[in-house]
Amino acid sequence: MDFRLVRRLGHFLAVAEEGHFGRAAARLGISQPPLTAQIQALERELGVRLLERTGKGARPTREGEALLPLARRIAGHAADLESLARELRAGRSAPVALACVTSALFDYLPPLVRAMQAARPEAAIGVREMDTADAMEALRRGEVDLALLRADREVPPIRLRPLGEDRLVAALPEGHPLLGGPDPLPLALLAEAPMLVLPRAISPAYSDAMTAACRAAGFAPHAVREVGSAMAQLGFVAAGLGVALVSEGMARLKPPGVAFRVLAGPVRGVGVALAWNAERESEATRLAIGIAEARFPPAR
Repeated sequence: MDFRLVRRLGHFLAVAEEGHFGRAAARLGISQPPLTAQIQALERELGVRLLERTGKGARPTREGEALLPLARRIAGHAADLESLARELRAGRSAPVALACVTSALFDYLPPLVRAMQAARPEAAIGVREMDTADAMEALRRGEVDLALLRADREVPPIRLRPLGEDRLVAALPEGHPLLGGPDPLPLALLAEAPMLVLPRAISPAYSDAMTAACRAAGFAPHAVREVGSAMAQLGFVAAGLGVALVSEGMARLKPPGVAFRVLAGPVRGVGVALAWNAERESEATRLAIGIAEARFPPAR
């Protein structure tokens, strides 16, 4: 990383955000002439003009506006790098980043994180809620170390360790006529119901399991609307906009306005798995795998 470039980007951001060279210089703790020189050096290095002076200060040029988002990301990554280096110099372990799907927040996340904290109390563990597709991509890019997600097959370099089986349940709005019907509920009774579904791009395994279950019951799901998350499914169900097939883990959230029914069968869903990038294995990764083996033995 060229730290001179990063420093100059920080100067550019300060002027763009303050809208004034003098205020930016005061914020950075330098005088105005060196700040101007740094901006000019950055413009020469990039080959574009970044700022233009106005009667009241300065503002980004068209090129400067286009570069602002990337400049902020680079500056943010540099700050993260410096922060991590300080932690390592102080003798603390590198923080562990973990992604988690909503439906695993209560059943699988707490025992895993508590066990990791007990084993490595000096290491910070950060959790980010995201869907399966985003978690997979974050693992590939190295943005997270581990993920709790719903997937049933490995896509190298991503490895999976299944933690438990799952089944789908019906989520119905309160007052729905089928709530007075048979229990467990035959899935075929939902054949004509407007279905709220997740796009396959968000969670391919879930989407395939839901579609396969409906076809096995003799119908294709009548998808009235695609929604962006499992929580959105439940919110739309509560609003009376349709019904949904969700993991039984979501049923334990007990959201108001939604009633759940076990499906006759039962209807198999996609279990939660611990995922990691085999090309980026670390001490934290191996620790989590060991905990998963001990806490969540394979089903027999």
